[in-house]
Amino acid sequence: MRAFCFAVIVAALFAGFPALAQTSEHVTAVRDAQRAAYAISDASNGCPVAGSDVLGWPGSKIRKCIYAEGPHAHRLTGLVYLVDVAPETIARWIETSCANQLSEASACFATVLKCGKLNSGMMFAVSGNVLENMNPTTWKNYFFRNGMTARFHGQKNGTTAKISLDRQEAIARMEDASIDSIPSGVTRYWRTLPKQFAARFSDAQAPTALNSAAFRQKWLDIVKAEFLAAIDNPTNRLLEAWVAAHPVTLRQGKCPDDQDP
Repeated sequence: MRAFCFAVIVAALFAGFPALAQTSEHVTAVRDAQRAAYAISDASNGCPVAGSDVLGWPGSKIRKCIYAEGPHAHRLTGLVYLVDVAPETIARWIETSCANQLSEASACFATVLKCGKLNSGMMFAVSGNVLENMNPTTWKNYFFRNGMTARFHGQKNGTTAKISLDRQEAIARMEDASIDSIPSGVTRYWRTLPKQFAARFSDAQAPTALNSAAFRQKWLDIVKAEFLAAIDNPTNRLLEAWVAAHPVTLRQGKCPDDQDP
């Protein structure tokens, strides 16, 4: 009964979205963009499928990547769990969002894909350490949960220290209750803010700020549910909300900052 109810809810959420013809050019473009996922391309372990569930995410959809970045003198190793999404699925999300909201913008698909690549490297981190370089030679540790940067008990973000794989695994497996803060609240592949999602989809009752444990948990739960539902549907409502928040900038073929129209 629960499975049936969930299916009905998901169908209702995505009702009204057009079934668009998939283009091979779009799928190829997404596949090319996914090569930016350096945690996969630079992995030393081949990024195997997790197998068992990870914090409520199905293990069959999750890859565990161990990878290294940075100059030889100060090379960092990261451990991260990434969602594996087919290029056909991502292409469909972008096609649907562009058709629904920016149908007159001929460069919409290319722009939205470019923004996802630049913002996330086409990586959605369920949990773990996404190493980021603020300049070409300095890489730093940033821990993620459900596609967003999160600060966990006893672990700062933005450090250049080497962190043992055992410690990284422990952090990656911590429950959501161990999160002290979610500084920005933006979730990948794009930069969807909770207030943007709340404005677009009032039915989800998303928080507009993440200034309490309850609000943080609510947003974490929404992101997980929306992303998992989107994997089997023609639209991603997290993407829909982001596009709806930035129509002017996207029509110009530019990637918006969070406050841009």
